[in-house]
Amino acid sequence: MLFGIFLLMYLTILMCNSTIMLITRTDPALQTPMYFFLSNLSFVEICYVTATIPRMLMDLCTQKGTIPLFSCAVQLSFVLMLGGMECLLLTVMAYDRYVAICNPLHYPLVMNNKVCVQLVAACWISIIPVVIGQTYQVFSLPYCGSNKINHYFCDIPPILKLACGDTFVNNLAVYVAAVAFFMVPSLLIIVSYGKIICNILKLSSAAGRSKAFSTCSSHLIVVVLFYGTATITYAQPKSNRSESMGKLLSLFYTILIPLLNPITYTLRNKDIMVALGKLQTNNSIKITGQCNVRYGLIASYDLLSADEQKFTTEKSNTSSLIEFVLLGFSDVPHLQWMLFGIFLLMYLTILMCNSTIMLITRIDSALQTPMYFFLSNFSFVEICYVTVTIPRMLMDLCTLKGNISIFACATQMCFILMLGGTECLLLTAMAYDRYVAICNPLHYSLVMNHRICTQLVAACWISVIPVVTGQTYQIFSLPFCGSNRINHFICDIPPVLKLACGDTFVNEIAVYIVAMVFVMVPFLLILVSYCKIIFSILKLSSAKGRAKAFSTCSSHLIVVVLFYGTAGITYLQPKPTQSERIGKLLSLFYTILIPTLNPIIYTLRNKDIMMALRKLLSKF
Repeated sequence: MLFGIFLLMYLTILMCNSTIMLITRTDPALQTPMYFFLSNLSFVEICYVTATIPRMLMDLCTQKGTIPLFSCAVQLSFVLMLGGMECLLLTVMAYDRYVAICNPLHYPLVMNNKVCVQLVAACWISIIPVVIGQTYQVFSLPYCGSNKINHYFCDIPPILKLACGDTFVNNLAVYVAAVAFFMVPSLLIIVSYGKIICNILKLSSAAGRSKAFSTCSSHLIVVVLFYGTATITYAQPKSNRSESMGKLLSLFYTILIPLLNPITYTLRNKDIMVALGKLQTNNSIKITGQCNVRYGLIASYDLLSADEQKFTTEKSNTSSLIEFVLLGFSDVPHLQWMLFGIFLLMYLTILMCNSTIMLITRIDSALQTPMYFFLSNFSFVEICYVTVTIPRMLMDLCTLKGNISIFACATQMCFILMLGGTECLLLTAMAYDRYVAICNPLHYSLVMNHRICTQLVAACWISVIPVVTGQTYQIFSLPFCGSNRINHFICDIPPVLKLACGDTFVNEIAVYIVAMVFVMVPFLLILVSYCKIIFSILKLSSAKGRAKAFSTCSSHLIVVVLFYGTAGITYLQPKPTQSERIGKLLSLFYTILIPTLNPIIYTLRNKDIMMALRKLLSKF
């Protein structure tokens, strides 16, 4: 019975939160900071329940609760990280409401897209190191006697009860973390709502007060429910903790509250209800519209006046554009030749450095390992990637023209997406290679043999090509009318979609799905790999061994953070808050600057490559 109930609740949580993420991304009326934060909260909710419920369902189904120590540590780490993240996001949402109600004139300036992205990023960056440190501290304790955790997931209080060492420091750390990530955010929320209520009560209009309260009520209900149960669970004295009551309260904040959150936000929010209505009617309109469009257009065209017919004909003619114009850096004409010189130098540096890496990994016998095989392939992808973008940009800077045919634009976009997706997958394969090398060193040569490595690289290419080709075809099958000026230096998806005059709903959904598959999923796999790597490294007794193990991963980790950071911000930010200038700047990062830095990072931080370089130079 419990299996059926929890499975139904889990599926409902996934469906409701995914729907909120979908409509806040696609509906123009919901492209505001409030809904951007709500979308992030829904994503955290999905991750949070996925860290606990599937494991619980498996235990209910198999009637076994056996869990390895490492899996328990990983689950605890994710539960704490996502729980803390939720607290910080609720605080950010309270601040957003405070600015909107108390400083409405400065709201667009204060809560711009850059600030919103920085706030969400700060929430993640601040919580991750604390949680990893606390999890390591808990699992470094000695455990003796019983190994039975009286809970349905790995949580701190029931695990600490099994420790036979002194848990004073750990209990103190739990309270410090609870104060930092629960009590401080709750105090900030209370202060925000204190100021909000004072400002609302000053409004003379009853309708104005009611409207202001309505924008906060959903958030306030969620805050009270979440903080109430979490505080009772973690802040009660150790001696008074009842295990049964602890499990019951945990059910509240791990299952019931994530289930209630989307319901609270939808039923009490007119904008979301309207967007849901649009989403439901959109498909039926499209189906009936496609069936009747031919006959409807003929019938309506017959009823048009001569002038209206002329206008319709002109409009249909303008929809079939022959070419686009890439504006590039035309807004800074006085810097054209300086930019030309800088980009040309960077392009030659990228070609030279990556070609050198490919050469030495091919000819040096010490570098004939899977790690350098993947690095060689990665360098090849980098060369292809910059060759698709920089030469075209240099030509435009040189000729001061940006004319590009639709076919050439589609080809460039297809190669950019294909090579970018392959880069994401290759970084994931490289993370897996490091995981096997550090966590299973005895099986490394068997698992990562040459055939497996070749298959992994081939899979990276084969999996991305059909998806990218289909997506490019879908985008360029749209009608383009009006302006043909692309405010960018490459044919990228966001600026091209802005010129489409048809319905881009399906295309935006496709972009979002592909970004999730080729950006978020590989990123999560890299994150899981490095969690396991870090735990394995920390178990090593030798300080030299730990330093050596970390040094083999550090270069890759830096590249991952740089690449995913800029690409994620570019493609996953809300549509109306996308600044064209910021978009171009971020694109410069992941199309030119990061490919320039990658070989430098891999050479300067790698002794084997530096030795191979010295050998190569001495041969010359």
